[in-house]
Amino acid sequence: MIARLKTLVDAGRCPHALVIDGGTYESRLLCARELASAILGETEKVMNDIHPDVITVLPEDKKKTLGVDVIRQMRDDAYIIPNESERKVYIIAKAELMVDKTQNALLKILEEPPHYATFILLCDTHSTLIETVLSRVALFSLGEDAETENDEAYAEYLDLAKAMASSMATRNRFGLMNAVSAFDKNFDKLTPALDCLSAIVRDALIISAGGNELISGAPDIARSMASALSTGEIISAQEGITEIGKAISIYANNNLTLTRLVSKLIGGQND
Repeated sequence: MIARLKTLVDAGRCPHALVIDGGTYESRLLCARELASAILGETEKVMNDIHPDVITVLPEDKKKTLGVDVIRQMRDDAYIIPNESERKVYIIAKAELMVDKTQNALLKILEEPPHYATFILLCDTHSTLIETVLSRVALFSLGEDAETENDEAYAEYLDLAKAMASSMATRNRFGLMNAVSAFDKNFDKLTPALDCLSAIVRDALIISAGGNELISGAPDIARSMASALSTGEIISAQEGITEIGKAISIYANNNLTLTRLVSKLIGGQND
């Protein structure tokens, strides 16, 4: 799961608020710190819990619940610009200890967060969170069954992205249309597949620039894309992915969205 989260960070698509549940308290906290490290681009300070822009939120001493005052204090702090980094990360380490009143206080910052802030809620199970909070966060689980399910789902999304990327690399419009048609009956898979495709295109740009720090899990396709397309074409494709990703919730017509996607991915390529 952390690999998927880091891919979202590198692609600039990490949610501003997310829940990590399941596993043990220690495994959740480790996962949160690894994610914070990826967001801030700093490892040693974050993992040693000494980075000023990574704030771990815990109940007050000897309190059995995470009180409203603690969340209000966090909320006030969130509007103070970061110290050393361009971003700030808040790890609410025992979110299951928030009563409804506390969660409602948290809701205010989740609805209108500062652009530089990310909130990571850790809990045994997300069922302890109220519906309005859950509606504003992305959910990830460390449970064994859920982890296997997430891995299988991610592999499927990556395969869908590879099909699109391969057609882009060979300038095969028909092949791209065929790959995109997979979303006709599974439109809900488009967004995570675009996240994977964005990572592949990002890798192609890195390769074009002479770099080798690849994250997509599809290095061969990224190399093919970097070899076949100009840097301008790759950048145009990445911009197209971002545009369609933002527009998915706007367009009511799924077919129109998919048609626009094909155009954005391959329409601007030079023959």
